[in-house]
Amino acid sequence: MKAGDYFLYRLPVIKRANDISYRAAFHWQSNVNVQHVGVDDMVLLSKLSEQSIADNLKKRLHGNSIFTYIGPVLISVNPFKQMPYFTEKDMDQYQGAAQYENPPHIFALADNMYRNMLIDNESQCVIISGESGAGKTVSAKYIMSYISRISGGGAKVQHVKDVILQSNPLLEAFGNSATIRNWNSSRFGKYVQIVFGRGGEPIGGKIYLGDELLTGKITSSASEPTLGIGDLDYYNYLNHSGIYKAPDTDDAKNFQQTLHAMKVVGINEEIQLEILKLVSAVLHVGNITFMEENNFAAVEAPDFLQYPAFLLGLSPELIQQKLTARKMESKWGTKTERIDVTLNVEQANYTRDAWVKTIYARIFDYLVTTVNDAIQVNDGLDTSLSIGILDIYGFEIFENNGINFVNEKLQQIFIELTLKAEQEEYVRERIRWQEIEYFNNKVVCDLIEAKRPPDRGHNDIASFPSL
Repeated sequence: MKAGDYFLYRLPVIKRANDISYRAAFHWQSNVNVQHVGVDDMVLLSKLSEQSIADNLKKRLHGNSIFTYIGPVLISVNPFKQMPYFTEKDMDQYQGAAQYENPPHIFALADNMYRNMLIDNESQCVIISGESGAGKTVSAKYIMSYISRISGGGAKVQHVKDVILQSNPLLEAFGNSATIRNWNSSRFGKYVQIVFGRGGEPIGGKIYLGDELLTGKITSSASEPTLGIGDLDYYNYLNHSGIYKAPDTDDAKNFQQTLHAMKVVGINEEIQLEILKLVSAVLHVGNITFMEENNFAAVEAPDFLQYPAFLLGLSPELIQQKLTARKMESKWGTKTERIDVTLNVEQANYTRDAWVKTIYARIFDYLVTTVNDAIQVNDGLDTSLSIGILDIYGFEIFENNGINFVNEKLQQIFIELTLKAEQEEYVRERIRWQEIEYFNNKVVCDLIEAKRPPDRGHNDIASFPSL
């Protein structure tokens, strides 16, 4: 990362007063009093404090202005409703314009990145950070859509653009899920690198790293096998929450968009059907339950083995054997003996869930690999210019807790690029300024990255038997 990189912070609106009025007089481009709608760039605030920043963001939100600058940083507040300024006309307005020529906008940030890449001959990167439900993934899609529109190229370049844009709904369909904080929460972090030619046209890229199936309709010939999708509350993996559909969504339409995205990235109908069969098998395997029989696990209802066996092309007996026993090797001198060790009910449940997680992870890996193959840069082409878009997830299970570490590293980068580097430049140029005190979280990152981080001690304590 370099000093020219960009940060975009997304902020969710957790609660909004019921009496907020969005009147035409407060259109986002109107020149109304700063006292009512705040300032475009918060470095212009007369008094900088947490309260003044929060008040300014609140004023701007009330005036339908969801974007605000803090120097090179763009703050975006999620309004939880459709806004009118993401059209092609708005894209044209920001193309080639100076940063402060128009009101703050994510299109301005994207345009600055694109133009700086071409003018300075230097790769760019934007980090989209924020809490779960703040709209990070939507922001990433707006950036990619804007760059796709303003960059040139012929039919081959257009194919690269189409694959990059269609990768969003495809990976969202298989990698997003509903949580208590967000109906469409990304369950994966994503770094999209778009590679450009010297003329500014995208020539390739790479992506580093699902409920719509259940209510969608598969268009297929009568000879193809059914996926066997029934009522949503039939599946153990889905019926715990009692909520099966996000509000204001058309799952059937989204499902067709997912199939279209598969086609664009190069997945034919035959492979599409195989993928959907695997997803269906995952749901059906989740309905396999176990009971205790002579202190060992046994499948409670063998009939539930039939359909996942059909979808996976396996025998029901093989699935039952793999879920209720494991192979163990023992060596006696030069001889190796393999024996079947039967599992208890708890172990069988764990084995079942681990198996379907692996299947689903392989599906997702295949999709990412297919997208990357479709936008792979041809050999011999210059790949030195690129724009990177980092969309990290805002929430994860606490047993991993890696997102906290990621945020600490991002904060460290932010400190390096904004506070530390800037003040060191003042020292070199002998400029007088009021020194800004800040907490350098390098000590936190060093502690987590240590050979024996603090949580290792927690694991040791947790392994002791209860007294």
